[in-house]
Amino acid sequence: METEVINATDVYQAREQILGYILRHRDQKVIYFTGWSRNGFGAAPVLRSIAQELRLIKDKKTPADLCFDRIIYIDCSAWESRRVMQRKIAEELELDLETMAIFDKQDEEDDFSGKDHSSRDLLRSVSAAIDQTVGHRKIMMIFLNGSDDEVDVSRFGINPEYRDHTILWTFRKRYLTMHGRDIAVKLRYTHIHLHTFWGVFLSQSSDRFALLREEASNIVVRHPCMPSIDIRMVTECCLYELFMQYGFHRATGFDWAAHAPNYWMCDGIIKGSRTREISSALHQ
Repeated sequence: METEVINATDVYQAREQILGYILRHRDQKVIYFTGWSRNGFGAAPVLRSIAQELRLIKDKKTPADLCFDRIIYIDCSAWESRRVMQRKIAEELELDLETMAIFDKQDEEDDFSGKDHSSRDLLRSVSAAIDQTVGHRKIMMIFLNGSDDEVDVSRFGINPEYRDHTILWTFRKRYLTMHGRDIAVKLRYTHIHLHTFWGVFLSQSSDRFALLREEASNIVVRHPCMPSIDIRMVTECCLYELFMQYGFHRATGFDWAAHAPNYWMCDGIIKGSRTREISSALHQ
């Protein structure tokens, strides 16, 4: 696996440089983007921005090399199972009702047998239907992976090895609780690892705050049914978590970020009757 650094200080610059990289390296089909630290800070808003830009490019039909037949955006930040991920892909592709019913039937059987939700695997018949739908089309799949491991997307019916399919993804196992040294050994199917310098993030306070706002905005979008989660509060939570991770973790070795929800509540950043519910949602 190759590694390359991109010199970006904000979401726009990172988006443009990643799109430029895809244009220049069409043979590298599985791309992992770390963000502004080895822990993935800022990666999710960049990937969301790329998905939005690619849809605009598709409508304009230029540049031609970035015109994909389908752009599939899959947010599995709150990881449940491979089957849930496969269902999201099927929904994005708007597969027929008969195919979607296969999920319900298998879930009913697994419920009856008491199979744990997290261990429910993908369905081969649905993978075949996905392959039939996208097999000969130019596909970009953008994926936020909330699990502990890299996902082999070829098992889902999307095959970057033999098809014109490109995968752009990042880990979302709560961006400050997975360490860079752990990520490196997990990338078995990835062709290129793109990352930025953490020092770039630290260089300008305006850049730092803009990235925090983008990260917070991405989290708010994921919780439309919780109006108590507003961008100001989430930005403060992100900043607090960064402070704990980089102010204390390097000195003590203790995973302070994993306990951030307790401090959000104790220090009054999150208030109100739904304090614990909101804290749990933000820490997914």
